Order: sequence, then structure tokens, then C-alpha cells
Amino acid sequence: MVRMTSLGWVTAGTAAAWLALGGLPSAQTGSQTPSPLQQLSRRATSTMTNPYRMLENWPTLRPGMTWGAAIGLIPDGTGGTWMMFRSEPPINYITAAGQITKSFGDGMIVQAHGFCMDHDGNLWAGDSGPFGDDPSTAGRGFQLHKFTQDGEHLLSLGKPGVSAAGQDTFIGPTACAVAPDGNIIVADGHWPRPSTAQQDGDRLVEITPAGDFVRAVGRLGAGPGEFMGPHALAFDAAGRLFVADRSNNRVQVLDRDLQFVDEWRHFGRPSGITILSDDTLVVADSESGAAIPGPPAAPEGERGVRNPGWQVGIRIGSAADGALHAFIPGTRPEGMAADEQGNIFAGLTGGCDQSPSGGCLQKWVKR
Repeated sequence: MVRMTSLGWVTAGTAAAWLALGGLPSAQTGSQTPSPLQQLSRRATSTMTNPYRMLENWPTLRPGMTWGAAIGLIPDGTGGTWMMFRSEPPINYITAAGQITKSFGDGMIVQAHGFCMDHDGNLWAGDSGPFGDDPSTAGRGFQLHKFTQDGEHLLSLGKPGVSAAGQDTFIGPTACAVAPDGNIIVADGHWPRPSTAQQDGDRLVEITPAGDFVRAVGRLGAGPGEFMGPHALAFDAAGRLFVADRSNNRVQVLDRDLQFVDEWRHFGRPSGITILSDDTLVVADSESGAAIPGPPAAPEGERGVRNPGWQVGIRIGSAADGALHAFIPGTRPEGMAADEQGNIFAGLTGGCDQSPSGGCLQKWVKR
């Protein structure tokens, strides 16, 4: 028996493995038969060490809620997490037992992207705007919103409906992280993007906790300190910033002044990234082997199979020396977070109904 998925035709034997991945690209591959390199990207097993197992049926949504892509995750340090997903209400607090006890932000976000907590405990929620031309979202999106943990809306940055690289506008914020000094770094520039959006200018933006513009760093490109769809951010113990430079298929390492130090390509095509206090580095690869739209300057062109041959999953290593220690196959998260208790939270953007977690959020715990 064969069945059709968004990845193309697969046999019944491989379908079960692929359903377990829990996150399928939204675009067709353009071919009924995956190429050998795509098949390598999609395999659901690995001989690398995997010390994790997924909790089944965790978490549980409130009555009347429906799952959407879980793109933003902030662990609370007790086994629970804040989650921002592409459903209503978008911002939710989930206890360690998997119960949602807080929800807010209804109707404020077009396309959830980017989620962080500042030193005062306030939540910053990004809205990258639509991925393509969508008249129904006119005058909305491309903003960053600040909330208290009780859901009070404190401020919004960016001009709704305007995608541009300015001091008071964003191309499309995709991630944020809090620097050691308390300022907030925003990754700006999602691919794909609407035709009315600025088609270059991908960058990092630094703002104060009050929302004041400090500076912008970088530009669209593939060179050192240049970015192509920066998608996730995390600081290590030394204050260096790690950037998931996704459309360049690399992690960039920047110093405290946001200047280029190094690039790492052995963590796959990074969609999500998190770093723990001991410099454990956790990177999610959700797109390797997928045929999806991208920037014309991308290594694979505007339309092509991304980072072919690399296997999707979660890579666990060290931010201190770049060593790779473990790998979780059989999952395709974009959202990524981890806590000091050893939990890994993985947010899916597709295939949620096939995930053993029961939805778009997976919690991985030590075996």
C-alpha cells in the first residue's frame, strides 16, 4: 500500500515512520518519488546516541481550543512551559502536568513567530506577518508585542501591516532573545514573505526593555555576519549569541558586540535553538530535505530541496566547543526549548495529529 503525504509518495512501511515525525513541510516536493538525498533526510532512525523519550498525550488543551503550530516555547524551570502557537488564544502557560492555566492574546497575532521573556518576567511575542500575499491580513502583522504574565498588553513595536527594515518597523520578526545586559535582540526577516514585504535587509535588531531602538546588525547575504532568514537566537554562558541562520544552513556564533566569530554547519538546517546554563546546545532541524520556497540567493535557489541529505531531528551538543553528543530522530520541530531538569520541548508546525504527544507540542524526557 502507498499513501500520499505532503512529502510525496511513501510506502505503508515508511509511512508509519514518517507519521511519527509529526511535522511535514507544507509544500509539495514536485516529485512523486523522493530523491535518495531526500530519503536520507527523512529517515526516522539513527545509530547516534538518543537518551530521550517522548511523553504521550502531553499536554492537554482546554475545551474549545484547537491545535496550531507550536512555534514559541519558554520553559518555567519546573517541567512546565509557556507556549505561543498559531491558534487562539496564542499565548498559553502549561504546567508540568500538561494543563493550561493561563491563556491570552486573542486576535492580536497574524503569524506567531518569536517568543522570549525579559529580565522582569515580561513576555515578548513576535508576529512575522503572513508568509505570502493575503488580503485578509492587510494592516496587521510584522510586529513585536510585550505582555505581562497575566496577559496585560504593555506595548507593541513595528507598524501593523508594514514590512520594512527600519528603526520603527520590522521585515518580519521571527525570534527574540535577552542579552546579558537586559536588552532584547530580535531576528528579523522570514522566508517566504509577501511580495509587498521588503525583499532584502535580513538583520538582527537590538532594542531596550522599554522598546527603544538601539541598533541593527547585518544584512541579507551568506557571508560572515550576514543573514538569510534568521529564525532562532540563544545566548551562551559567555554572552555569545548563536543565530539559527536557517536559509544559509548554518548556526552563526557572534561575540558580545554581535560581531562574527564562527559558523557551524554540523547541526543541520537550524529552525530552533536553545542553550542551557552548562552550555548544552540543542538545535532543531525541521526543513532539511524539504522542497519549500526560499530567498532567490539561497544556496539551493528560490525553489529547491533544502540542505539535501541532512537528517531532520534534534541535535544536542556543546556551545563551548561545538561537539555533537546526541541526536533525536523521528521529529521535525521548529519551536525549540529545554530546561535545566533535562526536558526538551519541541514545537511542531505540521503533522500534529499524528504525533504521539497528541498535538503540536512534544515533551522529551530522559530515559
